[in-house]
Amino acid sequence: MDDHLRRELVRFAAALREGGVAVPGDGALAAADALAALDDRGREGVRAALRATLCTRPADEGAFDSRFETFWARVRGGDATYGGDDGIPTLDTGAEGAADAPGQMIVDEAAAAPGGASGERAGGVGPSESERAGSQYSADGASEPVSLGGVRGDDAIDDAVATFTEAVASLPGRRWEGGDDTPDVRRALRRGVATGGVPLPLPERERERTAARGIVFVDVSGSVLDRLDRDALLGFCHAVRKRWRRTPIYFFDTALRDVSGAFDVPAPAAAAEVLEATRVEWGGGTRIGDALAALHREHPERVGRRDTVVVVSDGIERGGTDVLREQAAWLSRRAGRVLWLNPLAADERWTPSAPGMRAVLPFVDGLYAFADAADLADAADDLALRGPTLRAVEGAEA
Repeated sequence: MDDHLRRELVRFAAALREGGVAVPGDGALAAADALAALDDRGREGVRAALRATLCTRPADEGAFDSRFETFWARVRGGDATYGGDDGIPTLDTGAEGAADAPGQMIVDEAAAAPGGASGERAGGVGPSESERAGSQYSADGASEPVSLGGVRGDDAIDDAVATFTEAVASLPGRRWEGGDDTPDVRRALRRGVATGGVPLPLPERERERTAARGIVFVDVSGSVLDRLDRDALLGFCHAVRKRWRRTPIYFFDTALRDVSGAFDVPAPAAAAEVLEATRVEWGGGTRIGDALAALHREHPERVGRRDTVVVVSDGIERGGTDVLREQAAWLSRRAGRVLWLNPLAADERWTPSAPGMRAVLPFVDGLYAFADAADLADAADDLALRGPTLRAVEGAEA
């Protein structure tokens, strides 16, 4: 990256902050890494990469777009100005092993005020009647104990998980069993040797299909909670735990937490009470690679070749992507399949441009949008029809 582009990128990040955009503290660094990794630095590719790393709230997109025009003009040699352009800092970075920058504002004052934002969380986490309504989780700060007043059941997410479970359970595995599809040549030869070559009916085989089983990792960092409604999140975990042979469920942001027992209750609302009572924490930064490494180090036996691993995450990584890539490769080798559900992919403008998401793509069997029950049902339909696909990437490229 040349010095001119580097300087303009830092100017752009500063101008966004001055305009009230919630730019992460190391946003310019992450944006530089994203640009350095681009094969095509055309206008729309650059816009998508910078939006993914610098614009963390939907409400800021208008301010981002207006200032991007100035940035693009300046990069191309124009004399457009943002306003105060003094005091330009320097920036030095490389793309290899870079971390993402998922920072969020901690509090939206307008939404936190009484009567603000119709009682919704400013980050889009979902309706809440608690006195914490309006506050956002900080993806750069420390985790906080879960506060989940007002969680309610959702038949739509339960139905979607049922459909998703059926699709996963019907996927062919790696083992063979007797069937009526494919001739079993090896068994036929063994029978022939045993009978001195006397012709016998040709045995057949098919891939073994079993009930859904696996392990679920849920990213509860601020950047995910900003896009995925907490009712849908808890409903998903509760329904999977009930239907998937007591599948282990882990929460992670900067640390990995086994929360499986919290979902062995009759309803998602009861699970919320358990999580709150046991002071489970969430809402901090995101270290996906470290979370997978903790499982690899402490409980590798929990992932087997017949297991479907489901990761719910936006793929925004605060740690180095080298660790994430290494652990994603281990998970892919160990598990039967890896399905990734990304809340950000529900936005039609989303592209897998963040370094963390790019790092795991080669090791993911299926990638789908998941911001609500409808997205999960769509993913289930695609699984049943085509098997695991990178549907979210295909949609982004369309």
